[in-house]
Amino acid sequence: MLPESFLHFVWRFQYFNTSALKLISGDQLDIIKTGHLNHLAGPDFKEAQINIQGIQWHGSIEIHVKSSDWYAHKHQDDHNYDNVILHVVWENDKHTRNGEGNLIPTLELKGLVKPMVLERYQALLNNGDSVPCARHLNSTKSITRLSMLEKALVERVEEKAKSFNTILEENSQDWEESAYHWLSKGFGFKTNADNMLRLAQSIPLKVLTKHSNQLFQIEALLFGQAGFLDVDVADEYAYQLQKEYRFLKTKYQLKQKVGYNEWHFSKVRPANYPTIRIAQLAALVITYPHIFAFFSGIENRKEAIDKLDVLQSDYWSTHYAIDKKLGKRLGGLSKKSKENIIVNTAIPFLAALAKYKDDNAYLDKALNLLSSMKAESNHITELWKTLGWNVSSAFDSQGLIQLHNAYCMPKKCIECNIGISLVRNPIA
Repeated sequence: MLPESFLHFVWRFQYFNTSALKLISGDQLDIIKTGHLNHLAGPDFKEAQINIQGIQWHGSIEIHVKSSDWYAHKHQDDHNYDNVILHVVWENDKHTRNGEGNLIPTLELKGLVKPMVLERYQALLNNGDSVPCARHLNSTKSITRLSMLEKALVERVEEKAKSFNTILEENSQDWEESAYHWLSKGFGFKTNADNMLRLAQSIPLKVLTKHSNQLFQIEALLFGQAGFLDVDVADEYAYQLQKEYRFLKTKYQLKQKVGYNEWHFSKVRPANYPTIRIAQLAALVITYPHIFAFFSGIENRKEAIDKLDVLQSDYWSTHYAIDKKLGKRLGGLSKKSKENIIVNTAIPFLAALAKYKDDNAYLDKALNLLSSMKAESNHITELWKTLGWNVSSAFDSQGLIQLHNAYCMPKKCIECNIGISLVRNPIA
């Protein structure tokens, strides 16, 4: 069965026999304007213009694989579809009526689509390659590939930004508090991200900033709320942390959200232990108490790296847990960790801010950051390299990961600029 997106493509570019068109009713149809693709709720194409038996109609076009999908999607009960002037379907299996009970003019495309277009499309989908266009990729124009790379990259960045937007909604659009929660989640990396977020949610930023010149008190609050002080201790520093936390917990009426046993230590290097990450977060919060400005003020990669160049307290440079010493002294965040936070935390934040303020300068800043950073190396980027795609920066690797996962794997070739160009033009 053909996907609806293919029919969108066929309608948009008129890749079917448009001479002497007849509706299923037998009435003559002339297409004056196909309309523009609607990415929001409602009919597929807006502001179309057609002529039926000499009478002009202005309105929307709805497209389905089968005409009965009109009822399956309950469009007859949705007033957004009251102005549909033409129902375009691959197969007409049922007469369709609008909310007022009137028959909707219907055009069936089966038998009208240009054979070569359909053959080229099916050849892409059925060739068995993990990247459907692999055999013809180098025959497409570089501008087509680059435009699709940027499209995929922006999609990936905006998808990651949706996670921040969820946090923003939970915080009633409080950007400062949300930035703090988002940063904390980033410091958990993959292994402890959710726990770090819950930890931040249990201590309002305004509580931490009341102690913005006392790293010891911030550590007491964070480690106490994380459950790491719920143990018997032997050394003096840990004892003082416990004592300070008990006082502050009562003062601010804090409730724990994370238990000691919920943190993940297995298969994690000491430098990435949650205890070390919490200590580094404490050091960053005391250095940059205004987390919103920390993110929004980033101008380039060097500045972002420098901002993340914070060192945890002396105790947590020599211990990996309460009362447990390290064999050698730990430094601050590694270069790889800093780049991870920039890509997965700072850049999605900037993308969310760009959308919120309707200011693409923040999105441009995010994309420029990616362009200046080293590309990831994984099985997906290696696959693209074997196909001759130059992967020289995180801009390339992030975009190609999205292209592979969102378009190639589900074979959404007809939604990809590269696939569209191969379907529209003969494949060598």
